[in-house]
Amino acid sequence: MPQSTISIFRHLYQHLPPLFPKEKKEEMKNALEQLENNKEVEREQAEDTAVSFGYEVWPYNQAFKEFLAINEGKMGDHFFLPLLSPDLREKYEDFLEMGGSFKELHSGRPADFFESSERVELCKVLVEMEIKLKEYTANQIVLKLKDKYFKRVDEFVEILNNIKKEFEKLESLAEGEQEHPVLVQEIKSKIRSFEEGLCLLGPDLDYSAVCQSNDFFVDRQVHLNNLKGIQLVKDIDILK
Repeated sequence: MPQSTISIFRHLYQHLPPLFPKEKKEEMKNALEQLENNKEVEREQAEDTAVSFGYEVWPYNQAFKEFLAINEGKMGDHFFLPLLSPDLREKYEDFLEMGGSFKELHSGRPADFFESSERVELCKVLVEMEIKLKEYTANQIVLKLKDKYFKRVDEFVEILNNIKKEFEKLESLAEGEQEHPVLVQEIKSKIRSFEEGLCLLGPDLDYSAVCQSNDFFVDRQVHLNNLKGIQLVKDIDILK
């Protein structure tokens, strides 16, 4: 049973972005329960289910991430500082005075400044801060920024529609490929890897990478055709 895939799908369901449609949330709940109760479910079936809802969730998640990033830039310290112990807060203020920033806490730079025990506390505080900041941002969207939020969701829906068109181009290229089964498999695997990025099963979906994929695989097809031509010439020479 594909427990890891189901666990990720459960996480996606339990951490839906604000104002996600209630009917879709209910559909996700039912789909999750069916996967959890089906002892014979295949991994591919679980992945297909997660991906199908990933298409629904992705525009909302992307919009929420943007609002969250804005609040973190503006108010990160406001949520972060009260969670620090007095000693670590003093050390953090020293870090700022030496040119560090709150944003850099997510990078590797503080590793040279803070002791290992302090870094452990920082990680815990950052997780707690992110939870509080997400709650604040979600409430802010619902109470004050609903229209701006939905506008951004709609814009990401358009981006997703363009992504789907790119997938269609890749699928068409794969369907028309008769000479190179390996290329067909590469294209299908790439599409699936992109789709997995919609629902936390893989790295975040990279729009620019999607747009570049068709040209990449066309070039790959030309390369494989050239290799086949070279091999054909060699075969003919051998027969002479």
